[in-house]
Amino acid sequence: MSSLPRAAAEPADRLSASPRWLRVVDGCNAALLTVLALVLGLLALLAFAQVIARYLIGAPLTWSEELIRYVLIWSVFLGVGIGVRRGMLASVEIVRATVPAPAAKVLTWASLALSALFWMVLVAYGWIILGNVQGMRSGALEVPMAYVYSAIPLGSLLALANTLAVALDPPRGGSEIPVD
Repeated sequence: MSSLPRAAAEPADRLSASPRWLRVVDGCNAALLTVLALVLGLLALLAFAQVIARYLIGAPLTWSEELIRYVLIWSVFLGVGIGVRRGMLASVEIVRATVPAPAAKVLTWASLALSALFWMVLVAYGWIILGNVQGMRSGALEVPMAYVYSAIPLGSLLALANTLAVALDPPRGGSEIPVD
């Protein structure tokens, strides 16, 4: 048994800065991933029903295409945060791999900072867009367009939270959220 205190004997816990924050983000991501998987399945069924209604019955569902489009928009904006947390978004890894380790670390932090700035800009402009579409309704479903466009600031906030989570606890190669 080592005479060193436990904290000194074990590697520093990268989550010590804010483990609760990371658990909340990862828990939200896990729940969101489940919801998005179910939604994707329902969208596939709805698209199939649309094809059946249009070509076999001869009476297309007038609302289904619009619903699919809006739910896909929501799915993309809500799902991008999961991609951020898992390190699955497009990046230029070859640049990072060809520079010395200190420069790679600077590039990583610069990338995270620019990503966070991008998500903050999207949140801000998303709120502006929400103000501009107040009172508008969609063509077939007659839902307020503010519901559709609210995916931009909400999804961007989730992506920002996941960017901050990556800064505190970078992905280590595997999936951060188990997909069982």
